Order: sequence, then structure tokens, then C-alpha cells
Amino acid sequence: MNNIFKDEQLKPAIRTGLTKIDFTEPTKVQEKVIPILLAHKNAVVQAVTGSGKTHSFLIPVLNDIASETHYTQAILTAPSRELAEQLYQVARQLRDAANLQISIANLVGGSDRERQLKKLNNQKPQVVIATPGRLHDFVEKKILYLDYVKDLIIDEADMTLDMGFLSDIDFIIQRLPKNTTLAAFSATIPVKLSNFLRKYMAKPEQIVIDNPLVISPTVKNDLIDIGSKSRKRLLYQLLTMGQPYLALIFANTKQNVDELTQYLQEEGLKVAKIHGGITERERKRTLREVENGQYQYVVATDLAARGLDIDGVSLVVNYEIPRNLEFVVHRIGRTGRNKMTGHAVTLIREEEMTRITSLEQMGIHFDFVEIKNGELVLRKHYHRRDTVKFSSHTLDPNMKGFVKKTKKKRKPGYKKKIKRAIQQDKAQKNKIEQRHKMRKEKAQRKKRRDRK
Repeated sequence: MNNIFKDEQLKPAIRTGLTKIDFTEPTKVQEKVIPILLAHKNAVVQAVTGSGKTHSFLIPVLNDIASETHYTQAILTAPSRELAEQLYQVARQLRDAANLQISIANLVGGSDRERQLKKLNNQKPQVVIATPGRLHDFVEKKILYLDYVKDLIIDEADMTLDMGFLSDIDFIIQRLPKNTTLAAFSATIPVKLSNFLRKYMAKPEQIVIDNPLVISPTVKNDLIDIGSKSRKRLLYQLLTMGQPYLALIFANTKQNVDELTQYLQEEGLKVAKIHGGITERERKRTLREVENGQYQYVVATDLAARGLDIDGVSLVVNYEIPRNLEFVVHRIGRTGRNKMTGHAVTLIREEEMTRITSLEQMGIHFDFVEIKNGELVLRKHYHRRDTVKFSSHTLDPNMKGFVKKTKKKRKPGYKKKIKRAIQQDKAQKNKIEQRHKMRKEKAQRKKRRDRK
């Protein structure tokens, strides 16, 4: 198979740029997506972070830009400012490596709007990377024009849906030229997202890359059942017994991050927090301080997992399991990078074990551990799924005989007859139990009336 990075459809400058940034062999998603977008076909791509999807759309998008014409020709959306910033930096890296004279703008919410306006007035960007809300704002107020847009890329489309931004995307698509190429990239394709995309893409190319939802072999992935213990107290114990180089603790909401940060600080730990509620200036300052080693502990929401690249994370703690189980992979993926060893610990209660089962079915292996004498030691869970014995309905002796007979080979219909008999027996006993219950309740009501 031909290497798409050397395909003559790509401009020589881009081919050179890819070599400069050590892109020699395409990933599976790049191999499939790049030719489709180069041919200006609509696409819906299901691929997770780490599969190489970002370059699978950046390469054809930058290849499509006419550098001599100064109007917006491509729009790339990301659901958070962190993800948009990450996308912006990757796009600039490829542009600079290829020495392309292309203007790229990063328009995100939570940042200085006036400053962005000034930049747009000084130079019209050929590529716009934006969060949906800010993009909607600038298009609605006719600050940004879509008349010549050739490509629209919706990155992290499932997260865009989760964060309530589909209406903003809808507003944008309705104002695009009819011949604009549309492509959506997503880790999962929920029904609501699929219906939305079908509204604008009649027969898109559907590309599904096998989900590499496996944890790096360099990561020790543990599970702790906290039982009746305090979740916060157990977390503090976990964080302080091994003295990690840098621990990243994930909670599901901004409020939980705030509460957890305050608790750990009150316990004497120097803790930083990162979530969508802090200002852009505060976020950048915090990240700079983390990179300089001023913090040993960082508490964050999933935006950090999907958009921030923090080096040196030796421990990841899932303080609580996210609603979207895919996020667990992104969280754990923050440690054990570049063939370094890493450690991930997930805290659960017994009623959450079904969610762990779902994660295991996705290819994630957990070791069940507990804290003993200041160490994590392996244990066997007393309610592990492979040892659980569900209480069965008690059959009377003659029914037990029927069950034993099912093990023997019989004529067709015999087993069905036995199953039907067992079901009838259960139904009959249920009726009797219900009658007893009703009589008991009736007697109790009568006693209460008599007391009155």
C-alpha cells in the first residue's frame, strides 16, 4: 500500500514538513481519512485520542488552503478552550515545519474577546480554530464570514454534544456554502449525535477505527473498594503513603474539584486545581507552576484529560468514575507515557462494580488491591463477578428431579417442557408469597384500627 504521506496529492511543502516532524508512517486512521478529505468527501470518523486523528484532518485541511487568498477557508471546532489550544499548537507546528504562509486564528471562550477582535481586524485568518460558542458569537455579529469556507471539521463531536454545543454547530453549518466538506471526529457516536450529523451529511464516508482502549503495559492499574470508609480520607492516605512525583486526581464536577482541593490543602498538601471554571490566566499560571515542580498534586476535571498535556505524571487517581466511561482511558493515559512506568488507582463502592465490568469489557484490566500497613496489597474481592453466586429460587423436591433430567439428552421439546414447568412453579410460589404478604398487611391494618 502507498504511503499517504508521500502521495503527490499533498503539496511538496507539506510532505517535507511531515518528514521534519518525524511523520514517516501513517497510522490507521490517517491512512483511511486523508484520501477521503483530499477528495472533498464528507466523513464521520470514530477514533479515540492517541489514534493520530488530529493529523488525519489537519494534513488535508492545510493542503487545501490557498495561501495567496486572504479569507477564511477552513474552520475546526473543539468543545473546550484547552482542546482548541492543543489543536492550535499542533496546526502551527505542521504549518511552520512545512513553511506555509497560512494565517491561523484561535478563537475561544473564556479569553480576551477584544484582543481576538483586534487580531481578526489586523489579519483575516485562513484557518479558524474555535470553540462553538465563540464561533457562533463572531459569525452572528458578522465579525467572521463563512462565504468561502471549504472545510468544516468538528473535533471531539461526542464531547461537543455532552457540553450542549450542538445548537452552535447547527447555527454555523446552516451558514456554510453548500459545497463545504464536513467531517466529524468522535470517540463514540451516540444516537443523538448520529441523527444530527445525518441532517447535514446524506451519505458520509463512515470510518471506524478499532478502539485501542487498552492501558499501556507500563501502567499498574489498581482498583480499591472503599467500602464504608471516607472517600476523601482514603484518597489522602493513598496520596501520602508513596509520595508520587506528580499525582493527577480526577473528579467529575467543578464543585467536587473545589471541595477536594480545599480538603487536601487543609490536610497540609500543596494542591493545584484545573477545571473549566478558572480563568484563562489562572489556568496558564497553574500549568506553568506545575511544570516547574511547584505542585505535587493536581485535582482536575475531565477537560484536563482531554486537552492538557502534563508531563511527569506518576500517579493518576480516579476519585470517582465518570459518566462517560471512555474518559477513564483518557485519564489513565496521562501516566506511563514514553515507556515510563505509571500507576493508576480507581476508587469505587460495591454498587459501582457493574461499571467496572463494562470497563473490563472495553479491554481494561484492573488488579483488586487494598491498603495494609501503608502499602497496596492484592486482595480477592468477596463480591467479584466471577465468584458471585446469585440466590436462586428454591424448588420443591419433584421440581429438582426435573432439573436433573435436563442434563440428559431428550426428545425435542422436552427441555422446553421442563423450563415451562419450572416457570409455572415459580409463578405459583410467587402468588402464594403475595397472598401471605397481603394477609399480613391486612392483619396489621386491622390491629392499628383496633388500637384506635
